[in-house]
Amino acid sequence: MNPIKTFKLFGLDKSQLVTFLTENGVKHEIISNSNDILLKINYDGLSDTFIDRFQKEFLSKFSMYIYAETDISLENQLVKILTVRGAKLSVAESFTGGGLSSRITSVSGASKVFYEGIVAYSPDAKHDRLGVSYQILDTFKPVSSQVASEMCKGLLERGCDIAISTTGIAGPKSDDSDFPVGLCYTGVSSKSKITVFKHKFKGTREDITKSGIEVALFHAIMALRSGSFDV
Repeated sequence: MNPIKTFKLFGLDKSQLVTFLTENGVKHEIISNSNDILLKINYDGLSDTFIDRFQKEFLSKFSMYIYAETDISLENQLVKILTVRGAKLSVAESFTGGGLSSRITSVSGASKVFYEGIVAYSPDAKHDRLGVSYQILDTFKPVSSQVASEMCKGLLERGCDIAISTTGIAGPKSDDSDFPVGLCYTGVSSKSKITVFKHKFKGTREDITKSGIEVALFHAIMALRSGSFDV
């Protein structure tokens, strides 16, 4: 048995992971790139009883951050899961400006699962291309959970199985809503369920956009792995 166990985690404070591993006396290697973490645990010389107890405790504590058990990127893992499921994905982007679609289509084989990507940057584009009503846009503003949800619905009506939407304020200034810079909503949807996630990112315009892309990939992976979507 290979004594090295690999995990990919996202959105976790690395210090929490280091503290847990150190307290348990487990040899490990951590490579961190922004919010994306590669963890290698070395079980060499440890008893089966210890490994079993440790793994149960580790998964209980960190499973909501684990998106893969091999060294793989977010976009590769998403394409892999979609391929296994035989599901088609569409993406509607606002503040991420096509970056999410670009990350996904950079993966070899993505053409088998990627249906379309729409950059609906303006309110008019959200209405014309995705069917988001002007009433919703005016009432809740483009950067809102309601608009993220409606963007997903618009994609699903166009022929995909899974939809992802992004809407947010990348800065350096807010829009006429006066919502804070860094506010972001990500929608992930199948035909039976829509979930919208709210985030508040910090940093430059580029930092906020990159964070928005990565959380969208992560939320889509975890939604598909949860088994709650009908694909």
